[in-house]
Amino acid sequence: MGIIYITRHGETEWNVAGRIQGHTDVSLSERGQEQARMLARRLSNVPIDAVYSSDLSRAAETARVALGERDVPITFTKELREYNKGVFEGLTEAEYREKYPELYEPSMVNDLDFAPPGGETIRETSRRLAGIVQRIKDTHLDESALIVGHGGSLRAGIVSLLGLPLEANWKFAMSNCSLTVIYTYPDNCVMHLYNDTSHISGVVRAWER
Repeated sequence: MGIIYITRHGETEWNVAGRIQGHTDVSLSERGQEQARMLARRLSNVPIDAVYSSDLSRAAETARVALGERDVPITFTKELREYNKGVFEGLTEAEYREKYPELYEPSMVNDLDFAPPGGETIRETSRRLAGIVQRIKDTHLDESALIVGHGGSLRAGIVSLLGLPLEANWKFAMSNCSLTVIYTYPDNCVMHLYNDTSHISGVVRAWER
């Protein structure tokens, strides 16, 4: 049996402002750095054999902090990046509704094949994440691996690991520096914990303001 620990990056200033990040490289806010330190304390006694992270700064920084003093290399990969949100990146929902009114309504429905210009569909992102999480699972069936990434794309990876339909992407939420734990077997994956934030209960998250 293996164990995969999954976490979303810490809070960024764009999270607070409600700006769409996607592939845009945005660093952690001070609160996000503190969330990552709290996650590190949560994981301090957890054996971790391998770490995989999105190469974007907000995830990479979270991975480094969460790893603590362990001498474990981090594999940074573009495959764990967030959805590419194309022309929506850098904008709030209100801003892109005003700037791209013809795209607003299509973006609000559960369409697996919708993508803003220059961006990815959920189907495309799901295919990307399915590949990387399957390789991580197969490589570490008798070990523990930590995956650090982004809320939207990590949900797609979890859906793939659990063998759920792609439409389940819309059924999950993922908070900054939350912890999800999945036990892996050659023929199955079992979720033991999802989106747990008990280790950062003293930190006010952007969406709760």
